[in-house]
Amino acid sequence: MARFGRAFTALLVLTLFVLPALSTGAAAQGSPLPAVELDCGSDPVMNVHPNFYEDAVLVCTVTNPTSASEVVKVDKIEWDGVNVEMTLSEDEFTLAAGDEESFNIVFSGQTRLPASLTHEFEIEAKVTSWNGLPYGELPDGPWVVNQSYLGDFSIASYGMVELIMSDKTTRELSTSEEVDFTFQFTNKGNDDDNIVIRIANEADLVAAGFSFPAGTFVSEEVAYQGTSSLRTLTVRSPSDLAEDIRLPVLFQAESSVDSSAASSEITVQLNVVAPGQSSSLGGNLEEIDKDQVLQYAAIAGGVILVLLLVVVLAKATKRSSRGTAAASAIQVPVAIDLPEYPASVESPALDDDLDDFFSDLDGPSKADEFDDMFDDL
Repeated sequence: MARFGRAFTALLVLTLFVLPALSTGAAAQGSPLPAVELDCGSDPVMNVHPNFYEDAVLVCTVTNPTSASEVVKVDKIEWDGVNVEMTLSEDEFTLAAGDEESFNIVFSGQTRLPASLTHEFEIEAKVTSWNGLPYGELPDGPWVVNQSYLGDFSIASYGMVELIMSDKTTRELSTSEEVDFTFQFTNKGNDDDNIVIRIANEADLVAAGFSFPAGTFVSEEVAYQGTSSLRTLTVRSPSDLAEDIRLPVLFQAESSVDSSAASSEITVQLNVVAPGQSSSLGGNLEEIDKDQVLQYAAIAGGVILVLLLVVVLAKATKRSSRGTAAASAIQVPVAIDLPEYPASVESPALDDDLDDFFSDLDGPSKADEFDDMFDDL
């Protein structure tokens, strides 16, 4: 009896799935059983360069290979990303027989993530309804073919280097003299990098008679976000000169992991004085850098300010001394004793004496003294 029940159930399930397919007619194509196909492109690689960041997008397609319509649902089965988020543009599709639809899997994160960060992911396309019949209410079995996709997410390596040199001042040399340039370089990319530092204008220097006892480049493997040890390159001046030479030496740091990365450069001026020539200030005015120009300008401005203050104080002192002299030159009137005359004697007219006393006031006023006091005002 139990065997009969199992056989009946199997027959019923087969009837439910096969009969709708047969009812579509002879022109119907595809599988008579529920199925879905899932196809995705290449594994996603994210560019996290701070200047060129963009989300990584994986395009996938779901196809209904059966002879009946169906509803397909897409789910994330595995994803353990912490710094990167994985999202589906759509997760459910209603497909007619033979139809297909595409959707995107978008990976978004932050800039400067290390290239060592990778994640495995898995998505599944599952038939949830076939020809109007809810698959979820039917027992699992070989008559339903779901499909999954397993992929790997990774981050693209990018290079970014910084060359550091503490002393970038002009070097004054005589003939056959060596000068050492000491520097370091930092790996600011997102992967371990073999950084190379070279003298970029080697050909110009060689043509002028310079040589390089220890070579023209150095390299070092620098870990992600690490800094190199102190490195040195040596330049030797020409052994024979007819006239002075002024040439720059150009140091250039480059990434090996990313050929498209911008290089980091430092330029240092070399001045070589020929025998019998003097390196006067007048001949080297063009070598004064911007900091020196600002320093000299500040000193000149200070001197001018002091001179102005001295002139102002001198003017003020001169005015004060002239005012004091003018004040002392003002005469105070002195009392005059008039002689007494007897009553019988007629006294001279008082008006005449007073006129004589103030006679000098009748003439033109002497304004020169006061004008001198205020000449400077």
